[in-house]
Amino acid sequence: MPGCCTWNCFGLCLRRHRQSTSSAAPDGNAPIELVDIVHPGIPARQPAVPPAESDPLSDLYQYGNRQRWGELRQRWIDDANEPNCTVKPLDFEFQDLTHNKHRTQRWTTKFNRWGPMPPVLQDDIRNCGLPTGGQDYHDVKIIKDSVVWHPVRGTGTNFHQITTAMGVIILRNVRRYDGPYWSEVAHAQYNVHFDQNTLRHIYLENVINEDTRVFIETIWARMQPPNTPGFRVSSESLNQVAWAYGTPEYQAILGTELGKGVAAVVLSAFPRSTRRITRIVVWRKTIMQIRFDIEHKDYLDTPMEM
Repeated sequence: MPGCCTWNCFGLCLRRHRQSTSSAAPDGNAPIELVDIVHPGIPARQPAVPPAESDPLSDLYQYGNRQRWGELRQRWIDDANEPNCTVKPLDFEFQDLTHNKHRTQRWTTKFNRWGPMPPVLQDDIRNCGLPTGGQDYHDVKIIKDSVVWHPVRGTGTNFHQITTAMGVIILRNVRRYDGPYWSEVAHAQYNVHFDQNTLRHIYLENVINEDTRVFIETIWARMQPPNTPGFRVSSESLNQVAWAYGTPEYQAILGTELGKGVAAVVLSAFPRSTRRITRIVVWRKTIMQIRFDIEHKDYLDTPMEM
């Protein structure tokens, strides 16, 4: 990330010193956990099932509430008749952010450029058959000061850095106080140059988000022989691991903070019951990388001719 190192560290780099909201104002690039912030006077988005650690229903799932949340999103994506889906179709365009007539709602573009694929993902991008040209990837970072005082953090600078190319969204860096979620910004940015029906993969580059990272590290460790070093240092984590649709691990990853965002992109971009996140692939390239594969259900349900 700019001013840090050569890694794009997803906004949560361990190499940066965290700033206290009581001692210094955020500069727009300082790390922060990805959490939804509730502002006074603005109703929070209500989940279909309120999360509660003491909820007895969570005991029915191997991975508790994470899996419960992920399994719910799996059902929302798969079945158009599944009730209580909280994700709606996108209702704005990207230019509505950067060219809004109201100054307090207008986002500033820090950079808007075409270039090559992110180096840390280039091997996987090639293997997936995605574009590899030197000017195929649209890399954009937008920022905007928050307009509502938060009782804990006060005010700060929102920013989203997202890269898109034909068939792929790459989430690279994000910090949110208020305004649209990263899933909405990513969807709107993809639509600027590409038909949303062409989207096949979503990458989370250089994942540091604690909720998602620690959970995946934990389930990865359970798959390894005893005394295997942890994900962050083991040579085994350089190899990709895939969790298939419908498995407890797949559902639980979909229920993490970042997994929910990926599910929201799919729910807003496609008619429900037409697409499926078929697998979640994780590996280490310096730090954690994640890929979500999206496929049309018609192709999945059609038997192959012999």
